[in-house]
Amino acid sequence: MRRAAIGVAAHLGWATLCVVATGGRALRVLHSERIETADPDDREACEPFHVAGGFDGLDRVPPPEDPQAAVDRGLAKQRRHTKGALRGIERLHGEEIGWVGILVSRGRAAETLERATASHTQIHIEEGIAVRDSLRHALAKPGRHVEDVDQKAVWSLAGEALGRSDAALAKELAGLEPQNSGAWRKEEKTAALAAWLAWHRARNP
Repeated sequence: MRRAAIGVAAHLGWATLCVVATGGRALRVLHSERIETADPDDREACEPFHVAGGFDGLDRVPPPEDPQAAVDRGLAKQRRHTKGALRGIERLHGEEIGWVGILVSRGRAAETLERATASHTQIHIEEGIAVRDSLRHALAKPGRHVEDVDQKAVWSLAGEALGRSDAALAKELAGLEPQNSGAWRKEEKTAALAAWLAWHRARNP
């Protein structure tokens, strides 16, 4: 069984996935798609920290009586939904997923729920961490390498590893497209680089 790597870019309620073939310094893109990490009609699952903090988008709304219970329920539903959405990604084009690169921001989780919901900016940090944790939980399995990749540095890190300038790397990626005819925007390209980096780092610790 040949092996592939998957790169993930998370958002509030959904994520972009890109699967690349591994082996060598040339990139080959097998698959890209968007998955939902929660039921779009379930705010508690899509944005548990917004709900707990009394936010609906930017609008203030009454918070739940038990904010911690709302977060716990929302995260549990988010994990279940994400795991179900990823069932079909385990084997694609005859290749098994061996490596995962998850794009991460540099924001840190707050120490308490009260601090996590104290500002709208921190709430978004918590939501991002939660979605990435749900994806990490769904994608982790024995023998699979899963690592975080700094989303601000991924292009320069990939260019350095591949021995290409940013311009050359961008030109090379522009000439590729997923074999499943999925979307191929900057986000998919960035996720593809995260996948390739996860494979490269595992091979070159």
